[in-house]
Amino acid sequence: MGNANKSADSLFEKANVLFGEKKYEEAVAVFRDAADAGSVDALYMMGICYNYNMGVNEPDESRRGVTASEYFIRAAELGHADAQCFAGLCMLHGIGVERDVNGAVEWFGKAAAQGSVQAMNNLGYIYENGICSENGKGDYAKAYEWYKKSADREDPTGRLGVGKAYYYGRGVGRDYKEAVKWYSLAAGQGLADALFRLGECYDDGDGVDSDEDIAFGLYMQAAQKNHAKAQCYVGYCYENGCGVDCDMDEAIKWYNVSAQNDYFQAYCNLGCLYERGDGVKKNMATAIEMYEKGAELGSVMAVYNLGNVYAFGKGVKVDNKRAVEYYIRAAENGMAEAQYNLAQHLHKGLGTDRDDEAAAFWFEQAAKQGDSDAQCKIALFYLEGVGVDEDPETAVAWFERSAEQGDADAQYCLGSCYADGVGVEKDIAKAKKWYAAAAENGRADAKKALKKLD
Repeated sequence: MGNANKSADSLFEKANVLFGEKKYEEAVAVFRDAADAGSVDALYMMGICYNYNMGVNEPDESRRGVTASEYFIRAAELGHADAQCFAGLCMLHGIGVERDVNGAVEWFGKAAAQGSVQAMNNLGYIYENGICSENGKGDYAKAYEWYKKSADREDPTGRLGVGKAYYYGRGVGRDYKEAVKWYSLAAGQGLADALFRLGECYDDGDGVDSDEDIAFGLYMQAAQKNHAKAQCYVGYCYENGCGVDCDMDEAIKWYNVSAQNDYFQAYCNLGCLYERGDGVKKNMATAIEMYEKGAELGSVMAVYNLGNVYAFGKGVKVDNKRAVEYYIRAAENGMAEAQYNLAQHLHKGLGTDRDDEAAAFWFEQAAKQGDSDAQCKIALFYLEGVGVDEDPETAVAWFERSAEQGDADAQYCLGSCYADGVGVEKDIAKAKKWYAAAAENGRADAKKALKKLD
């Protein structure tokens, strides 16, 4: 038995040398002999060769997956930690075997028990994203637990996971300073996403003093590591002079790099530049093409912009029906501007049947997000009982929120409510205050209303 093990070890070492010399076909032949001789490491490497199509003569990807998973599972059953991790990945993604999340968790757990930080991170990811739960909700406490175990072994991905847990308050109390600490550790190890997220902290002043220069530097480091979102942010910084001198050529370059990496917002931003003719020749056809690509990839802003293209006839004939379709998509994804525009179309019957109840719903959704125009509109609906039950007190509450944001129409209407005692006790002093504010903001009839109170 001892001689057999020596033979297996010798064959494995020979195969490893060939593999290092990139003589993959020769390496595979010797790995196979070593595996047959009882080398667990050789079983694992056979799985690697089939998984990554190195030196194997099998053009069918699904068949390679089956063979790779068989080798990984054989090695995993013999206690090989890396093979256990790969066996878990095969089960998690259904590579060569039927998808089995619970089986994946079991293999990751065995690998993690042997100190595999990759397995720990995979478990963190599974629990964070609710992949193994029936309701799809994340178990953030367990996710944090696994990321922390990885982080304690100084793994950058684990450190990033711990940082995200503190940043979003998932599994632990929200603590931006702790998030910055862990992001910094992972960023110091060169992890692109950690560099990007640390840049966001400096951009927004979360856990650190806001510093656009530092933020830009971190975005650039991540962008140079091919982080698509960071590349888009670098483009934005160059476009708007945030932490760096404004340079439209650089902005367009980085937006294009990000777009080539399929980051949705980069397409949207390019579309805006072509629509405005900013840094490029104005071209609505190209702008629409960019918006469409961005929308396909999930940019809510691009979907909204397409709604505006058809609502206002930008480079195309006005088509309110198509505009409504785009506004619905963006509105359902929570975009306040789209919710407002959709409500306007529903109220006016543009591109769709008039539906004041639906219009009221969408005005109120946008109003709740702080859109002052929507706040004024839903206030008028409550005041007049359009699409909702008449409710002057609720109308006044919405008028106040809009007026405080400087909306002249809301200020005028609020002044009228106080002047006439509608939805609120009559108060001439407050009526004068809001009429004056409306007049100052350009509402001409507010001056006449103000004079009547003198």
